[in-house]
Amino acid sequence: MKRGGQAQGFTLIELLLALALSAMLALGAAELFDATQRSYRLSQGQARLQENGRFALAFLMEAVQPAGLSACEGLTPSLRSTLRGGTATAPPAPYNLAAGLGGYDGEEGEFSPSLQNSGLGLVAGALAPSSDVLVTRTLQEPGLRLVSAMPQASAVLFTEPPTDPEVFSPGALLVLSDCRRATLFQMQGAGVTGRGFRITRTREAQPAPGNFTTELYFDGSPFEAGAMLQAASVKSFFIAPGAGGNNRDARPLALFQKGGGAAEELVEGIEDLQLRFAVDENGDGVPERYLTAGAVADFATVRAVEISVLATSVDVVGQDGDGVLRRRFTTTVTLRRHGS
Repeated sequence: MKRGGQAQGFTLIELLLALALSAMLALGAAELFDATQRSYRLSQGQARLQENGRFALAFLMEAVQPAGLSACEGLTPSLRSTLRGGTATAPPAPYNLAAGLGGYDGEEGEFSPSLQNSGLGLVAGALAPSSDVLVTRTLQEPGLRLVSAMPQASAVLFTEPPTDPEVFSPGALLVLSDCRRATLFQMQGAGVTGRGFRITRTREAQPAPGNFTTELYFDGSPFEAGAMLQAASVKSFFIAPGAGGNNRDARPLALFQKGGGAAEELVEGIEDLQLRFAVDENGDGVPERYLTAGAVADFATVRAVEISVLATSVDVVGQDGDGVLRRRFTTTVTLRRHGS
């Protein structure tokens, strides 16, 4: 009697073909996955680059537009100062509010003019080489109005109560203005009294810069009730190494701002800041040309600034060069005080 038919297995050739096909399919799937991941990283990098560029310009535009002494009733008040380190008509370099903007042109680690005596607290060697520095000088809103006239030039000031007392804390720099004239000084003390919010000043040199006089008007005409008192703010914007790292453990550059305290990182992934200032050289209100910071003779003649930032994706997401995406974003901002 014959045995029943035995089951036929795969031949060696068939097994090898099956393994080869499986390997090809697996390799294709792996390549597809890798391509999908690369495409995802690239799109994420492009989105981050766009976001970094837009945020950087937004911060800088917001800082530039209100810079300087605001026009009041059609006038821009003449500025006097009581701050040490300057004169009545020429405040110390960082506090020249008549020039709402300032700048320093970076070139291979050097700056024009020099940062050494800028009073900004910046160290050239800690900043990105060849990147510029922008300085803004503004008056903070809201201000306080005098509730009574000054009986004499060195009199204590009484104002309406502040909504944010920290803005008017000891050592703050303030500007008292009545549209026709303005005086920059440093307050030493404040407190609530029955007559209003009381603000005092002295001739002490500390905290710096201090006042060389307590007299707030120089023309014999006192500031009347209703005169406006505002806190002055001086900020610098610059490029320096950021606090974070990217996906290759590199430390990307970032946009920073610095006021009276420690520097604050604003936007990661900004590698460069370039500035050109629109200068009104003949006083007709129309800028004649754009200059770099080192070529501007008087920043009080600046009417606008062209701001250009080089934004990156921070992380390595591409295959060209170092794999970091880069794009330059540029805009021109007009100072509001000259458009009033």
